[in-house]
Amino acid sequence: MRRTRLSINITDQLEAVIADLCARVPAFAHINPRQLLLCLARARSSGTGGTYAKIVPMRYPDGSPVKTISGRHYALPQIPSPHGDILYLIYLYVPRFFEQPFERRVLTLVHELYHIAPHFDGTIRRVSGRAHGTSRAVFNANLQPLVDAYLTSQPSADLHLLRCDIRELSRQAALTGRSLPLPKAVRVG
Repeated sequence: MRRTRLSINITDQLEAVIADLCARVPAFAHINPRQLLLCLARARSSGTGGTYAKIVPMRYPDGSPVKTISGRHYALPQIPSPHGDILYLIYLYVPRFFEQPFERRVLTLVHELYHIAPHFDGTIRRVSGRAHGTSRAVFNANLQPLVDAYLTSQPSADLHLLRCDIRELSRQAALTGRSLPLPKAVRVG
C-alpha cells in the first residue's frame, strides 16, 4: 500500500498567521484579513539580500479602483471574495523569505501589514509622504515593538511554519501555495 505524502498549503497557514497578527496587535485592528490575499512569488535569486515581500494596493491613492490619465480611464482588476473585494495582495518571495531568521520573517509580515492605510481602503500608508519615511532601517526599527508584542501574546500555532527550515520541510511534505501574477491596470471605457 502506497503512503500518501503530507501536503502543506503555505499561503493558507500564513494567512492564518496574518489573521492572528491582526487580532492580537492593536496597530492592525483596522485590517480585515479576509480582504487580503497572500501569494507566493519566485525570487530571482536566493540569499539574504533583496526583497523578501511586497504589498500591492488594489486601489489608487484616492481610494478609487479607476484612475484617469490624459482623459483615459484605467482600472485595476478586482478580485471578489465572499467578504468583499480583495483590497491588498501580499507577495512573499520564495525561497528568500524563508531564508531569513524566524524573527525577521515575523518582522517582514509586520512590515507589510503596517503599509496598509489606517482607513483600510485599498491604499498605502504614507510616512512623511513616503512608503518608508526617511529610512527603511528606521521604519523597521519602529516596528520591532509590534513584533515583540505579538511574539509574547501566545500567538497562533500556525506560527510554527515560520520557525521551519523550508528546505527540510519540503523533503517531508508537498508544499503548495497560491501564486498570482502581479495585477496590471487596464484601459477601460
